[in-house]
Amino acid sequence: MKTEALVACFVVAASAPALGYDTERTRAYFGRELAECGAWYALVAEAPGLDEITRIRFRAVSTSLVSTSADLTSERWALTQMDIAKKTIWREMDGSWKNYPTVDRKYGQVCRDVATDPVARRKYWLDKHD
Repeated sequence: MKTEALVACFVVAASAPALGYDTERTRAYFGRELAECGAWYALVAEAPGLDEITRIRFRAVSTSLVSTSADLTSERWALTQMDIAKKTIWREMDGSWKNYPTVDRKYGQVCRDVATDPVARRKYWLDKHD
């Protein structure tokens, strides 16, 4: 009986890394990613030359992503993460829209994926291993 219990404990312990990130870690990383992508969409909404309908759509996506982040974490945390991300992205652009392609390569596809299929992105974080 003792041996069976030890084997069962070993199997559970050895299997844990194969499960990916735990729920709290997933919530934190996914919440940050949602807020970061909300910041990216908010910034893109301010790009010069956008028509008003596109600007409104980008702002709506930003609001939705940050709201979802707040639902997972807290409103204060989500807004803080978004603010940090927005400043970071603008700094990566060196404060100029001529450098937008640089940040689009870094954030664009991931943020489009987050916005269009958040369930898949959540699964990505649940399945992620270090």
